[in-house]
Amino acid sequence: MITARVGVATEKGPRRPLNADACAHVVHGDRLALAVVDGTGSTPEVADFARTAAATAAYVAARRTPVHGVLAAHELCADLATDYPSPSGAIVVATSEPGGEWRVAWAGDCMAWKLDPTGQVRRCTDPHTLGERLRSEGTPEDQARKVDHQLTNGLGRIDRYGLDAVEIAAAPVLVLTSDGFDLAADAMATLLRQHPDDPQTAAEALVKTAPRRNRDDVVVLVAHHPEPHTTTTHEEVT
Repeated sequence: MITARVGVATEKGPRRPLNADACAHVVHGDRLALAVVDGTGSTPEVADFARTAAATAAYVAARRTPVHGVLAAHELCADLATDYPSPSGAIVVATSEPGGEWRVAWAGDCMAWKLDPTGQVRRCTDPHTLGERLRSEGTPEDQARKVDHQLTNGLGRIDRYGLDAVEIAAAPVLVLTSDGFDLAADAMATLLRQHPDDPQTAAEALVKTAPRRNRDDVVVLVAHHPEPHTTTTHEEVT
């Protein structure tokens, strides 16, 4: 069995009554599974749901795939009687794969970032938000940014809108974040390079350094791939 090298840091939003972001990681044999959930709202019920959903997704993904993990978490809140099931939230799930690769699945605006062997950070997921949809349609950035907080998909709506998944190559370090995290990729890369062997310190530095431009909770999970990184550089597959 592998040893997980994972660091986690989280902070409650400045005006939130409690933190409704959650994360989990599970090791099963030679696979590491990771999950981040951003609960919609700030009630105790939502916070409990986020923790349960993250734990469920990581447990299932470790034994199957990130897609199965997301679907398992979806079953905790699925409700066809309403268009907006509650509690709900956004989710991103990842598993380590042979050859230094990762698989990632998501619904909502939680995100995955990779640190590649050249030391550069790249976002690997596209958030399911109205703002992102407007950008893809050519809407000016200043207008799209105003609705970045409006989700077009999430855990409670996967049975209607599905989910997305991607395979990530050549990524010795993977970072999962909730949407409360707002830091440029170059700044992320600098901090990750400063702490190459300490994912916990790296996660704490990322949360501490990221500007708090909104009142949202934030969680950051930094994971090193269980295998020594390689220099393989083939394209991501969606």
